[in-house]
Amino acid sequence: MKKILILCGSGRRHGNSEKLADAFIKGAALHNEITKITLADKKIAPCCNCNYCQNHNGECAIHDDMQEIITSLQNNEILVLCSPVYYLGFSAQLKTVIDRTYAESAIGRKIQSTILLSVAGKKDAFVSDCMSNSYQQLSDYLGFQNLGIISAKGFENPNDIESSQILINAYELGKSIM
Repeated sequence: MKKILILCGSGRRHGNSEKLADAFIKGAALHNEITKITLADKKIAPCCNCNYCQNHNGECAIHDDMQEIITSLQNNEILVLCSPVYYLGFSAQLKTVIDRTYAESAIGRKIQSTILLSVAGKKDAFVSDCMSNSYQQLSDYLGFQNLGIISAKGFENPNDIESSQILINAYELGKSIM
């Protein structure tokens, strides 16, 4: 059994990204312990590059909801990044969290593996490829093992993803994690 943290990075609740995450969770929950954090519900300020965290055992000078996420990162071994594609990359909410994990570098990262679940409104492959490349560069830089990428394309409207094959793919990926 693995401990999996899912960060849902959309600013909109119950949209295509969260539905993709929930399909993954249904499969993963069969054999694993799951923690889901929806960033739309959190107040997280951007990193101010003060380096306070590096001199204070990972404690951030900014006191907001990020501490909950750092604690969750320290208590899980697999991280699932779920995000809509915003201008070829992560949503602003998820990118802010990624930047703020710099504080965790002062205490040592516990995450060993990652998964990307992304949803793009456009069908163009290059849009999803930019997101996947950014994710792979981040995973490589941090030394995480990539366990899979699901890139949903062409889901512009809030409920477009319902009844699509991509939800089955996400479920199967989740089910494969043991």
